[in-house]
Amino acid sequence: MAFEFNVSHQGNVLVNPHRGDCLCFPENTMSAFQGALDKGTSCIEIDIAMTRDDQIVVIHDPSVMRTSNGIGYVEQMTFAEIHDLDFGLWFDERFRNTKISTLAEVLDWAIENNIGLVVEAKQRRRHQAFCEALVELLKKTPNSLDHILLLGFDHSLINRAKALLPELKIQVVTFAKYHHQVAAVLASNADSVCVEYPYASREILQGYKEAGLSVRLYLPNKGENIVTTQWFNQYYGYDVHSEIIEWIRSGLIDMLSHDDIDMLKDLINEAGMKAI
Repeated sequence: MAFEFNVSHQGNVLVNPHRGDCLCFPENTMSAFQGALDKGTSCIEIDIAMTRDDQIVVIHDPSVMRTSNGIGYVEQMTFAEIHDLDFGLWFDERFRNTKISTLAEVLDWAIENNIGLVVEAKQRRRHQAFCEALVELLKKTPNSLDHILLLGFDHSLINRAKALLPELKIQVVTFAKYHHQVAAVLASNADSVCVEYPYASREILQGYKEAGLSVRLYLPNKGENIVTTQWFNQYYGYDVHSEIIEWIRSGLIDMLSHDDIDMLKDLINEAGMKAI
């Protein structure tokens, strides 16, 4: 069954944890993804890049240094070199010997559990080779296209993949306010759009929905013990929290993304929508 990303018209909002349940598990690992599923979420954001020998792995940074016990850059290392590393110990002793996840593994898991994946392409170089490897993997994985949105700040990169596989749905990041916002997003062949608060408004969000796009609102981390929307209140000097709640209540947001799953559920419930 195809995963549905455009859900707000049903009174639902997808809880979309950033890199899995990364507050309780090492980010972008199978334990973080399973942890998010165990908390009742059905849609997860992950990051991917390709090794020197053309294996697509799930990792956020260009290097392995922050999230493993190794040194080096993903795109300059072989899969065997990366697979030898420990991607759990940095987080907690309980996760010692955690291996890096491959996109193939995560896809199989997502399809089996009917999970939607927002897959951010982090590839810096060798774009054509990356897209060819990604498309080959998607083609040989039954039902994979029913479960993913390929996300990118680099619209040209994800469109290169879409050119090879037109059925592939893409989510573009908008990190600016354009003169003709919806037209600019549609010009990037978007099926979905990821927005942050400073680059959105009710009018813009309505335009996205009228164009048939699913909308993901990403709430950045602004420190411990403060809800992002409340931080916005302090930063902008007005009630941003209520504005975002009204956007959700009005059916303008399909996916809400942050590291804190419980916080996301609280915001969605406050808006009177169902968190799924």
